[in-house]
Amino acid sequence: MNAIKELRSTTKMSQNKFATYLGIPVANIQHWEQGVTAPPNYLISLISRIMKYDGYIKNALSPQQIDTIRQTEATLAIEKLTLEEKDVFELEKMVKGEITREEYQERLKENYLINARS
Repeated sequence: MNAIKELRSTTKMSQNKFATYLGIPVANIQHWEQGVTAPPNYLISLISRIMKYDGYIKNALSPQQIDTIRQTEATLAIEKLTLEEKDVFELEKMVKGEITREEYQERLKENYLINARS
């Protein structure tokens, strides 16, 4: 899951409402979530600070956390893996520094292999 979609999902807003909340075109949200384009890191950081101030999230994303999410997304795309609901929880642990990126990637691979065998 990309950073914008992750941030929006915490608000439980539709793409239209999220765009209105931020004062940006809904097409931008759609393109960012679909991976057509990528927002600059400073914009993700700014959005997360706004959401923290408004009480949607406890901690704003740091540039390092944003970079970690992007690196993970790139790795997943290369390996043609997708995130399931339980994997998002593990991603949060990685971004918070509770587990390493390597541990996170290993858990994803294990889950993928288990699902592939089923």
